[in-house]
Amino acid sequence: MNALDAITLTAGRHTLSGFSVSGLATYLQISDLDLCFDMGECPLSALPLSHIFLTHAHGDHSRCVLRHHALRAMIGIPAPATYYMPAAIADAFAEVARAEARFENVNEADFTLPPIVALHGDRQLVPFGRDLFVSAFPVTHRVPSLGYTIIERRKKLKPALAQLTGQEIVALKHRGEEITTSKDQPLVTFIGDCIGESLFEQDHIWDSPVVIIEATFISAGDEGKAREKGHTHLAEIVRLLKERGDRIKSEHIVLKHFSMKHKREEILATIDSSIPEEWKARVQLLI
Repeated sequence: MNALDAITLTAGRHTLSGFSVSGLATYLQISDLDLCFDMGECPLSALPLSHIFLTHAHGDHSRCVLRHHALRAMIGIPAPATYYMPAAIADAFAEVARAEARFENVNEADFTLPPIVALHGDRQLVPFGRDLFVSAFPVTHRVPSLGYTIIERRKKLKPALAQLTGQEIVALKHRGEEITTSKDQPLVTFIGDCIGESLFEQDHIWDSPVVIIEATFISAGDEGKAREKGHTHLAEIVRLLKERGDRIKSEHIVLKHFSMKHKREEILATIDSSIPEEWKARVQLLI
């Protein structure tokens, strides 16, 4: 099992490339959005990506963030990436970055802290790309943890101006009049680790066409252990699909972060026997 061997899935208009095994490593790249969720490992394919969204501080999700920063500089990418993370861990991350620089005997005058954006989980829209925003929200894990929804702001000509000629529209624009309306459309939601209740509480995630969540525990009888460890059990996902079925607009639900104790064949068989038939076409596995 090699965390550098990324798995590729197609989910709607996006190609997802990543790896996620509980305790080993989690990262998920979406190149067309110029981002990676978590950085438990750092494949070379992640180096061009300029926006890294860290869900929480556990090493299997975070340990290669500074490696990503260093390797970008090493291969000559001049602009540093930006690292988004829960506000609760931002200061500690800065301390780790400084400690690592001292460990590697970097002269203090040569040290530059990677760009950090501390997010509070209040669902404020933070711009990070052309017409792209991130909305962070809290989820319950054993440590401070955020989920992220990527939102695209689409602009359209105001309906009232549809009958005007191009020249007339340009004239309005030159006069400083607003000629477009904006609509925010969720694209992808990613949650690192959380208990099953968070999937019910953060009901807005099911407006995203693509939702990527964990399913660490899948065995019957492990429900209590899943909660104790701050993780989701497959049974909770099945219950959610049954209870909230009409509410869920997501066309692609990607399950990841399965426990290392489960073999691939066991995961496939358990998912197949557990997920309701009407949902199987929408559920994908990152294994």
